[in-house]
Amino acid sequence: MEQYLERLAKAPLGVKLGVLLGLVAALTAGNYFLLVSPVEDELVRQVADQRKLDLQLAEKQEIAQNLNERRREMEALEQKLAEALTELPEQKDVDELLSQLNDIGRKAGLVISLVQPGTESKGEFFSRIPVSMTVSGNYHEIAMFLQEVANMRRIVNVNNITLTDPQLRNEKVMLKSTFLATTFRFLESGQKLDPKKK
Repeated sequence: MEQYLERLAKAPLGVKLGVLLGLVAALTAGNYFLLVSPVEDELVRQVADQRKLDLQLAEKQEIAQNLNERRREMEALEQKLAEALTELPEQKDVDELLSQLNDIGRKAGLVISLVQPGTESKGEFFSRIPVSMTVSGNYHEIAMFLQEVANMRRIVNVNNITLTDPQLRNEKVMLKSTFLATTFRFLESGQKLDPKKK
């Protein structure tokens, strides 16, 4: 090594400058590939990670801002479901229905002589619960009863209405009316009719 240094010391100035420039170039290249390049690669990777995290943060902030709105929507949907289940409940509640029909009939001034629940028939999403009824009263009282049944929260269809046996009592024409009141209930997934059995 000392030999090379002695030759370099005796060499002309141009050679000395060339060796010096070569040495500086080699050190610069080594420094770049060993120190600068890995740091640049790490910096690019961290910038990409930062952008990804910024996007996730923006999405989560948007979700957080909409959380109250989503809660209000959920409460509104739960209220609508509760109202719908009032009109189309999941349980039979036939006793409650019979009690309501009896109360409406008495308030209308009718004499109820028959209330007979029929056999429930299941469909694909709901089942029908028929109730045969026979009542007595004047035409106006029967009409008022049917109007009040139509205004019930629970869905009740009345059909097959017959008016028979007119009799004059206390200056009123009293009629005997028979009809079929049909109510419905929503079937849960485990209760639905098997499509193969249709």
